[in-house]
Amino acid sequence: MPFYISLLQDALSCCILAIAPLILVLVVISIATAVFQSAFQIEDATFALLLKNLATILLILAAGSAMLAHFQSLAATWISHAPVLIARSWN
Repeated sequence: MPFYISLLQDALSCCILAIAPLILVLVVISIATAVFQSAFQIEDATFALLLKNLATILLILAAGSAMLAHFQSLAATWISHAPVLIARSWN
């Protein structure tokens, strides 16, 4: 496997690891909100949006540093391999 493909694979896995908890929490909240709204026949879109926004803010405050650590390690890897990528022939 070419070296740049492995770097791109690392980038994709880093993004998935950093964003997956946020997406999973928002999916669970969305489903719970939809069930609650349909059970009580609430048609207000603000109710669903408010819960999602609060969950996003709380999750970023709680786990934002862990998410940034994934991107920081990816940046360190890319910067340390930059000379190899520059010197490599792309033919």
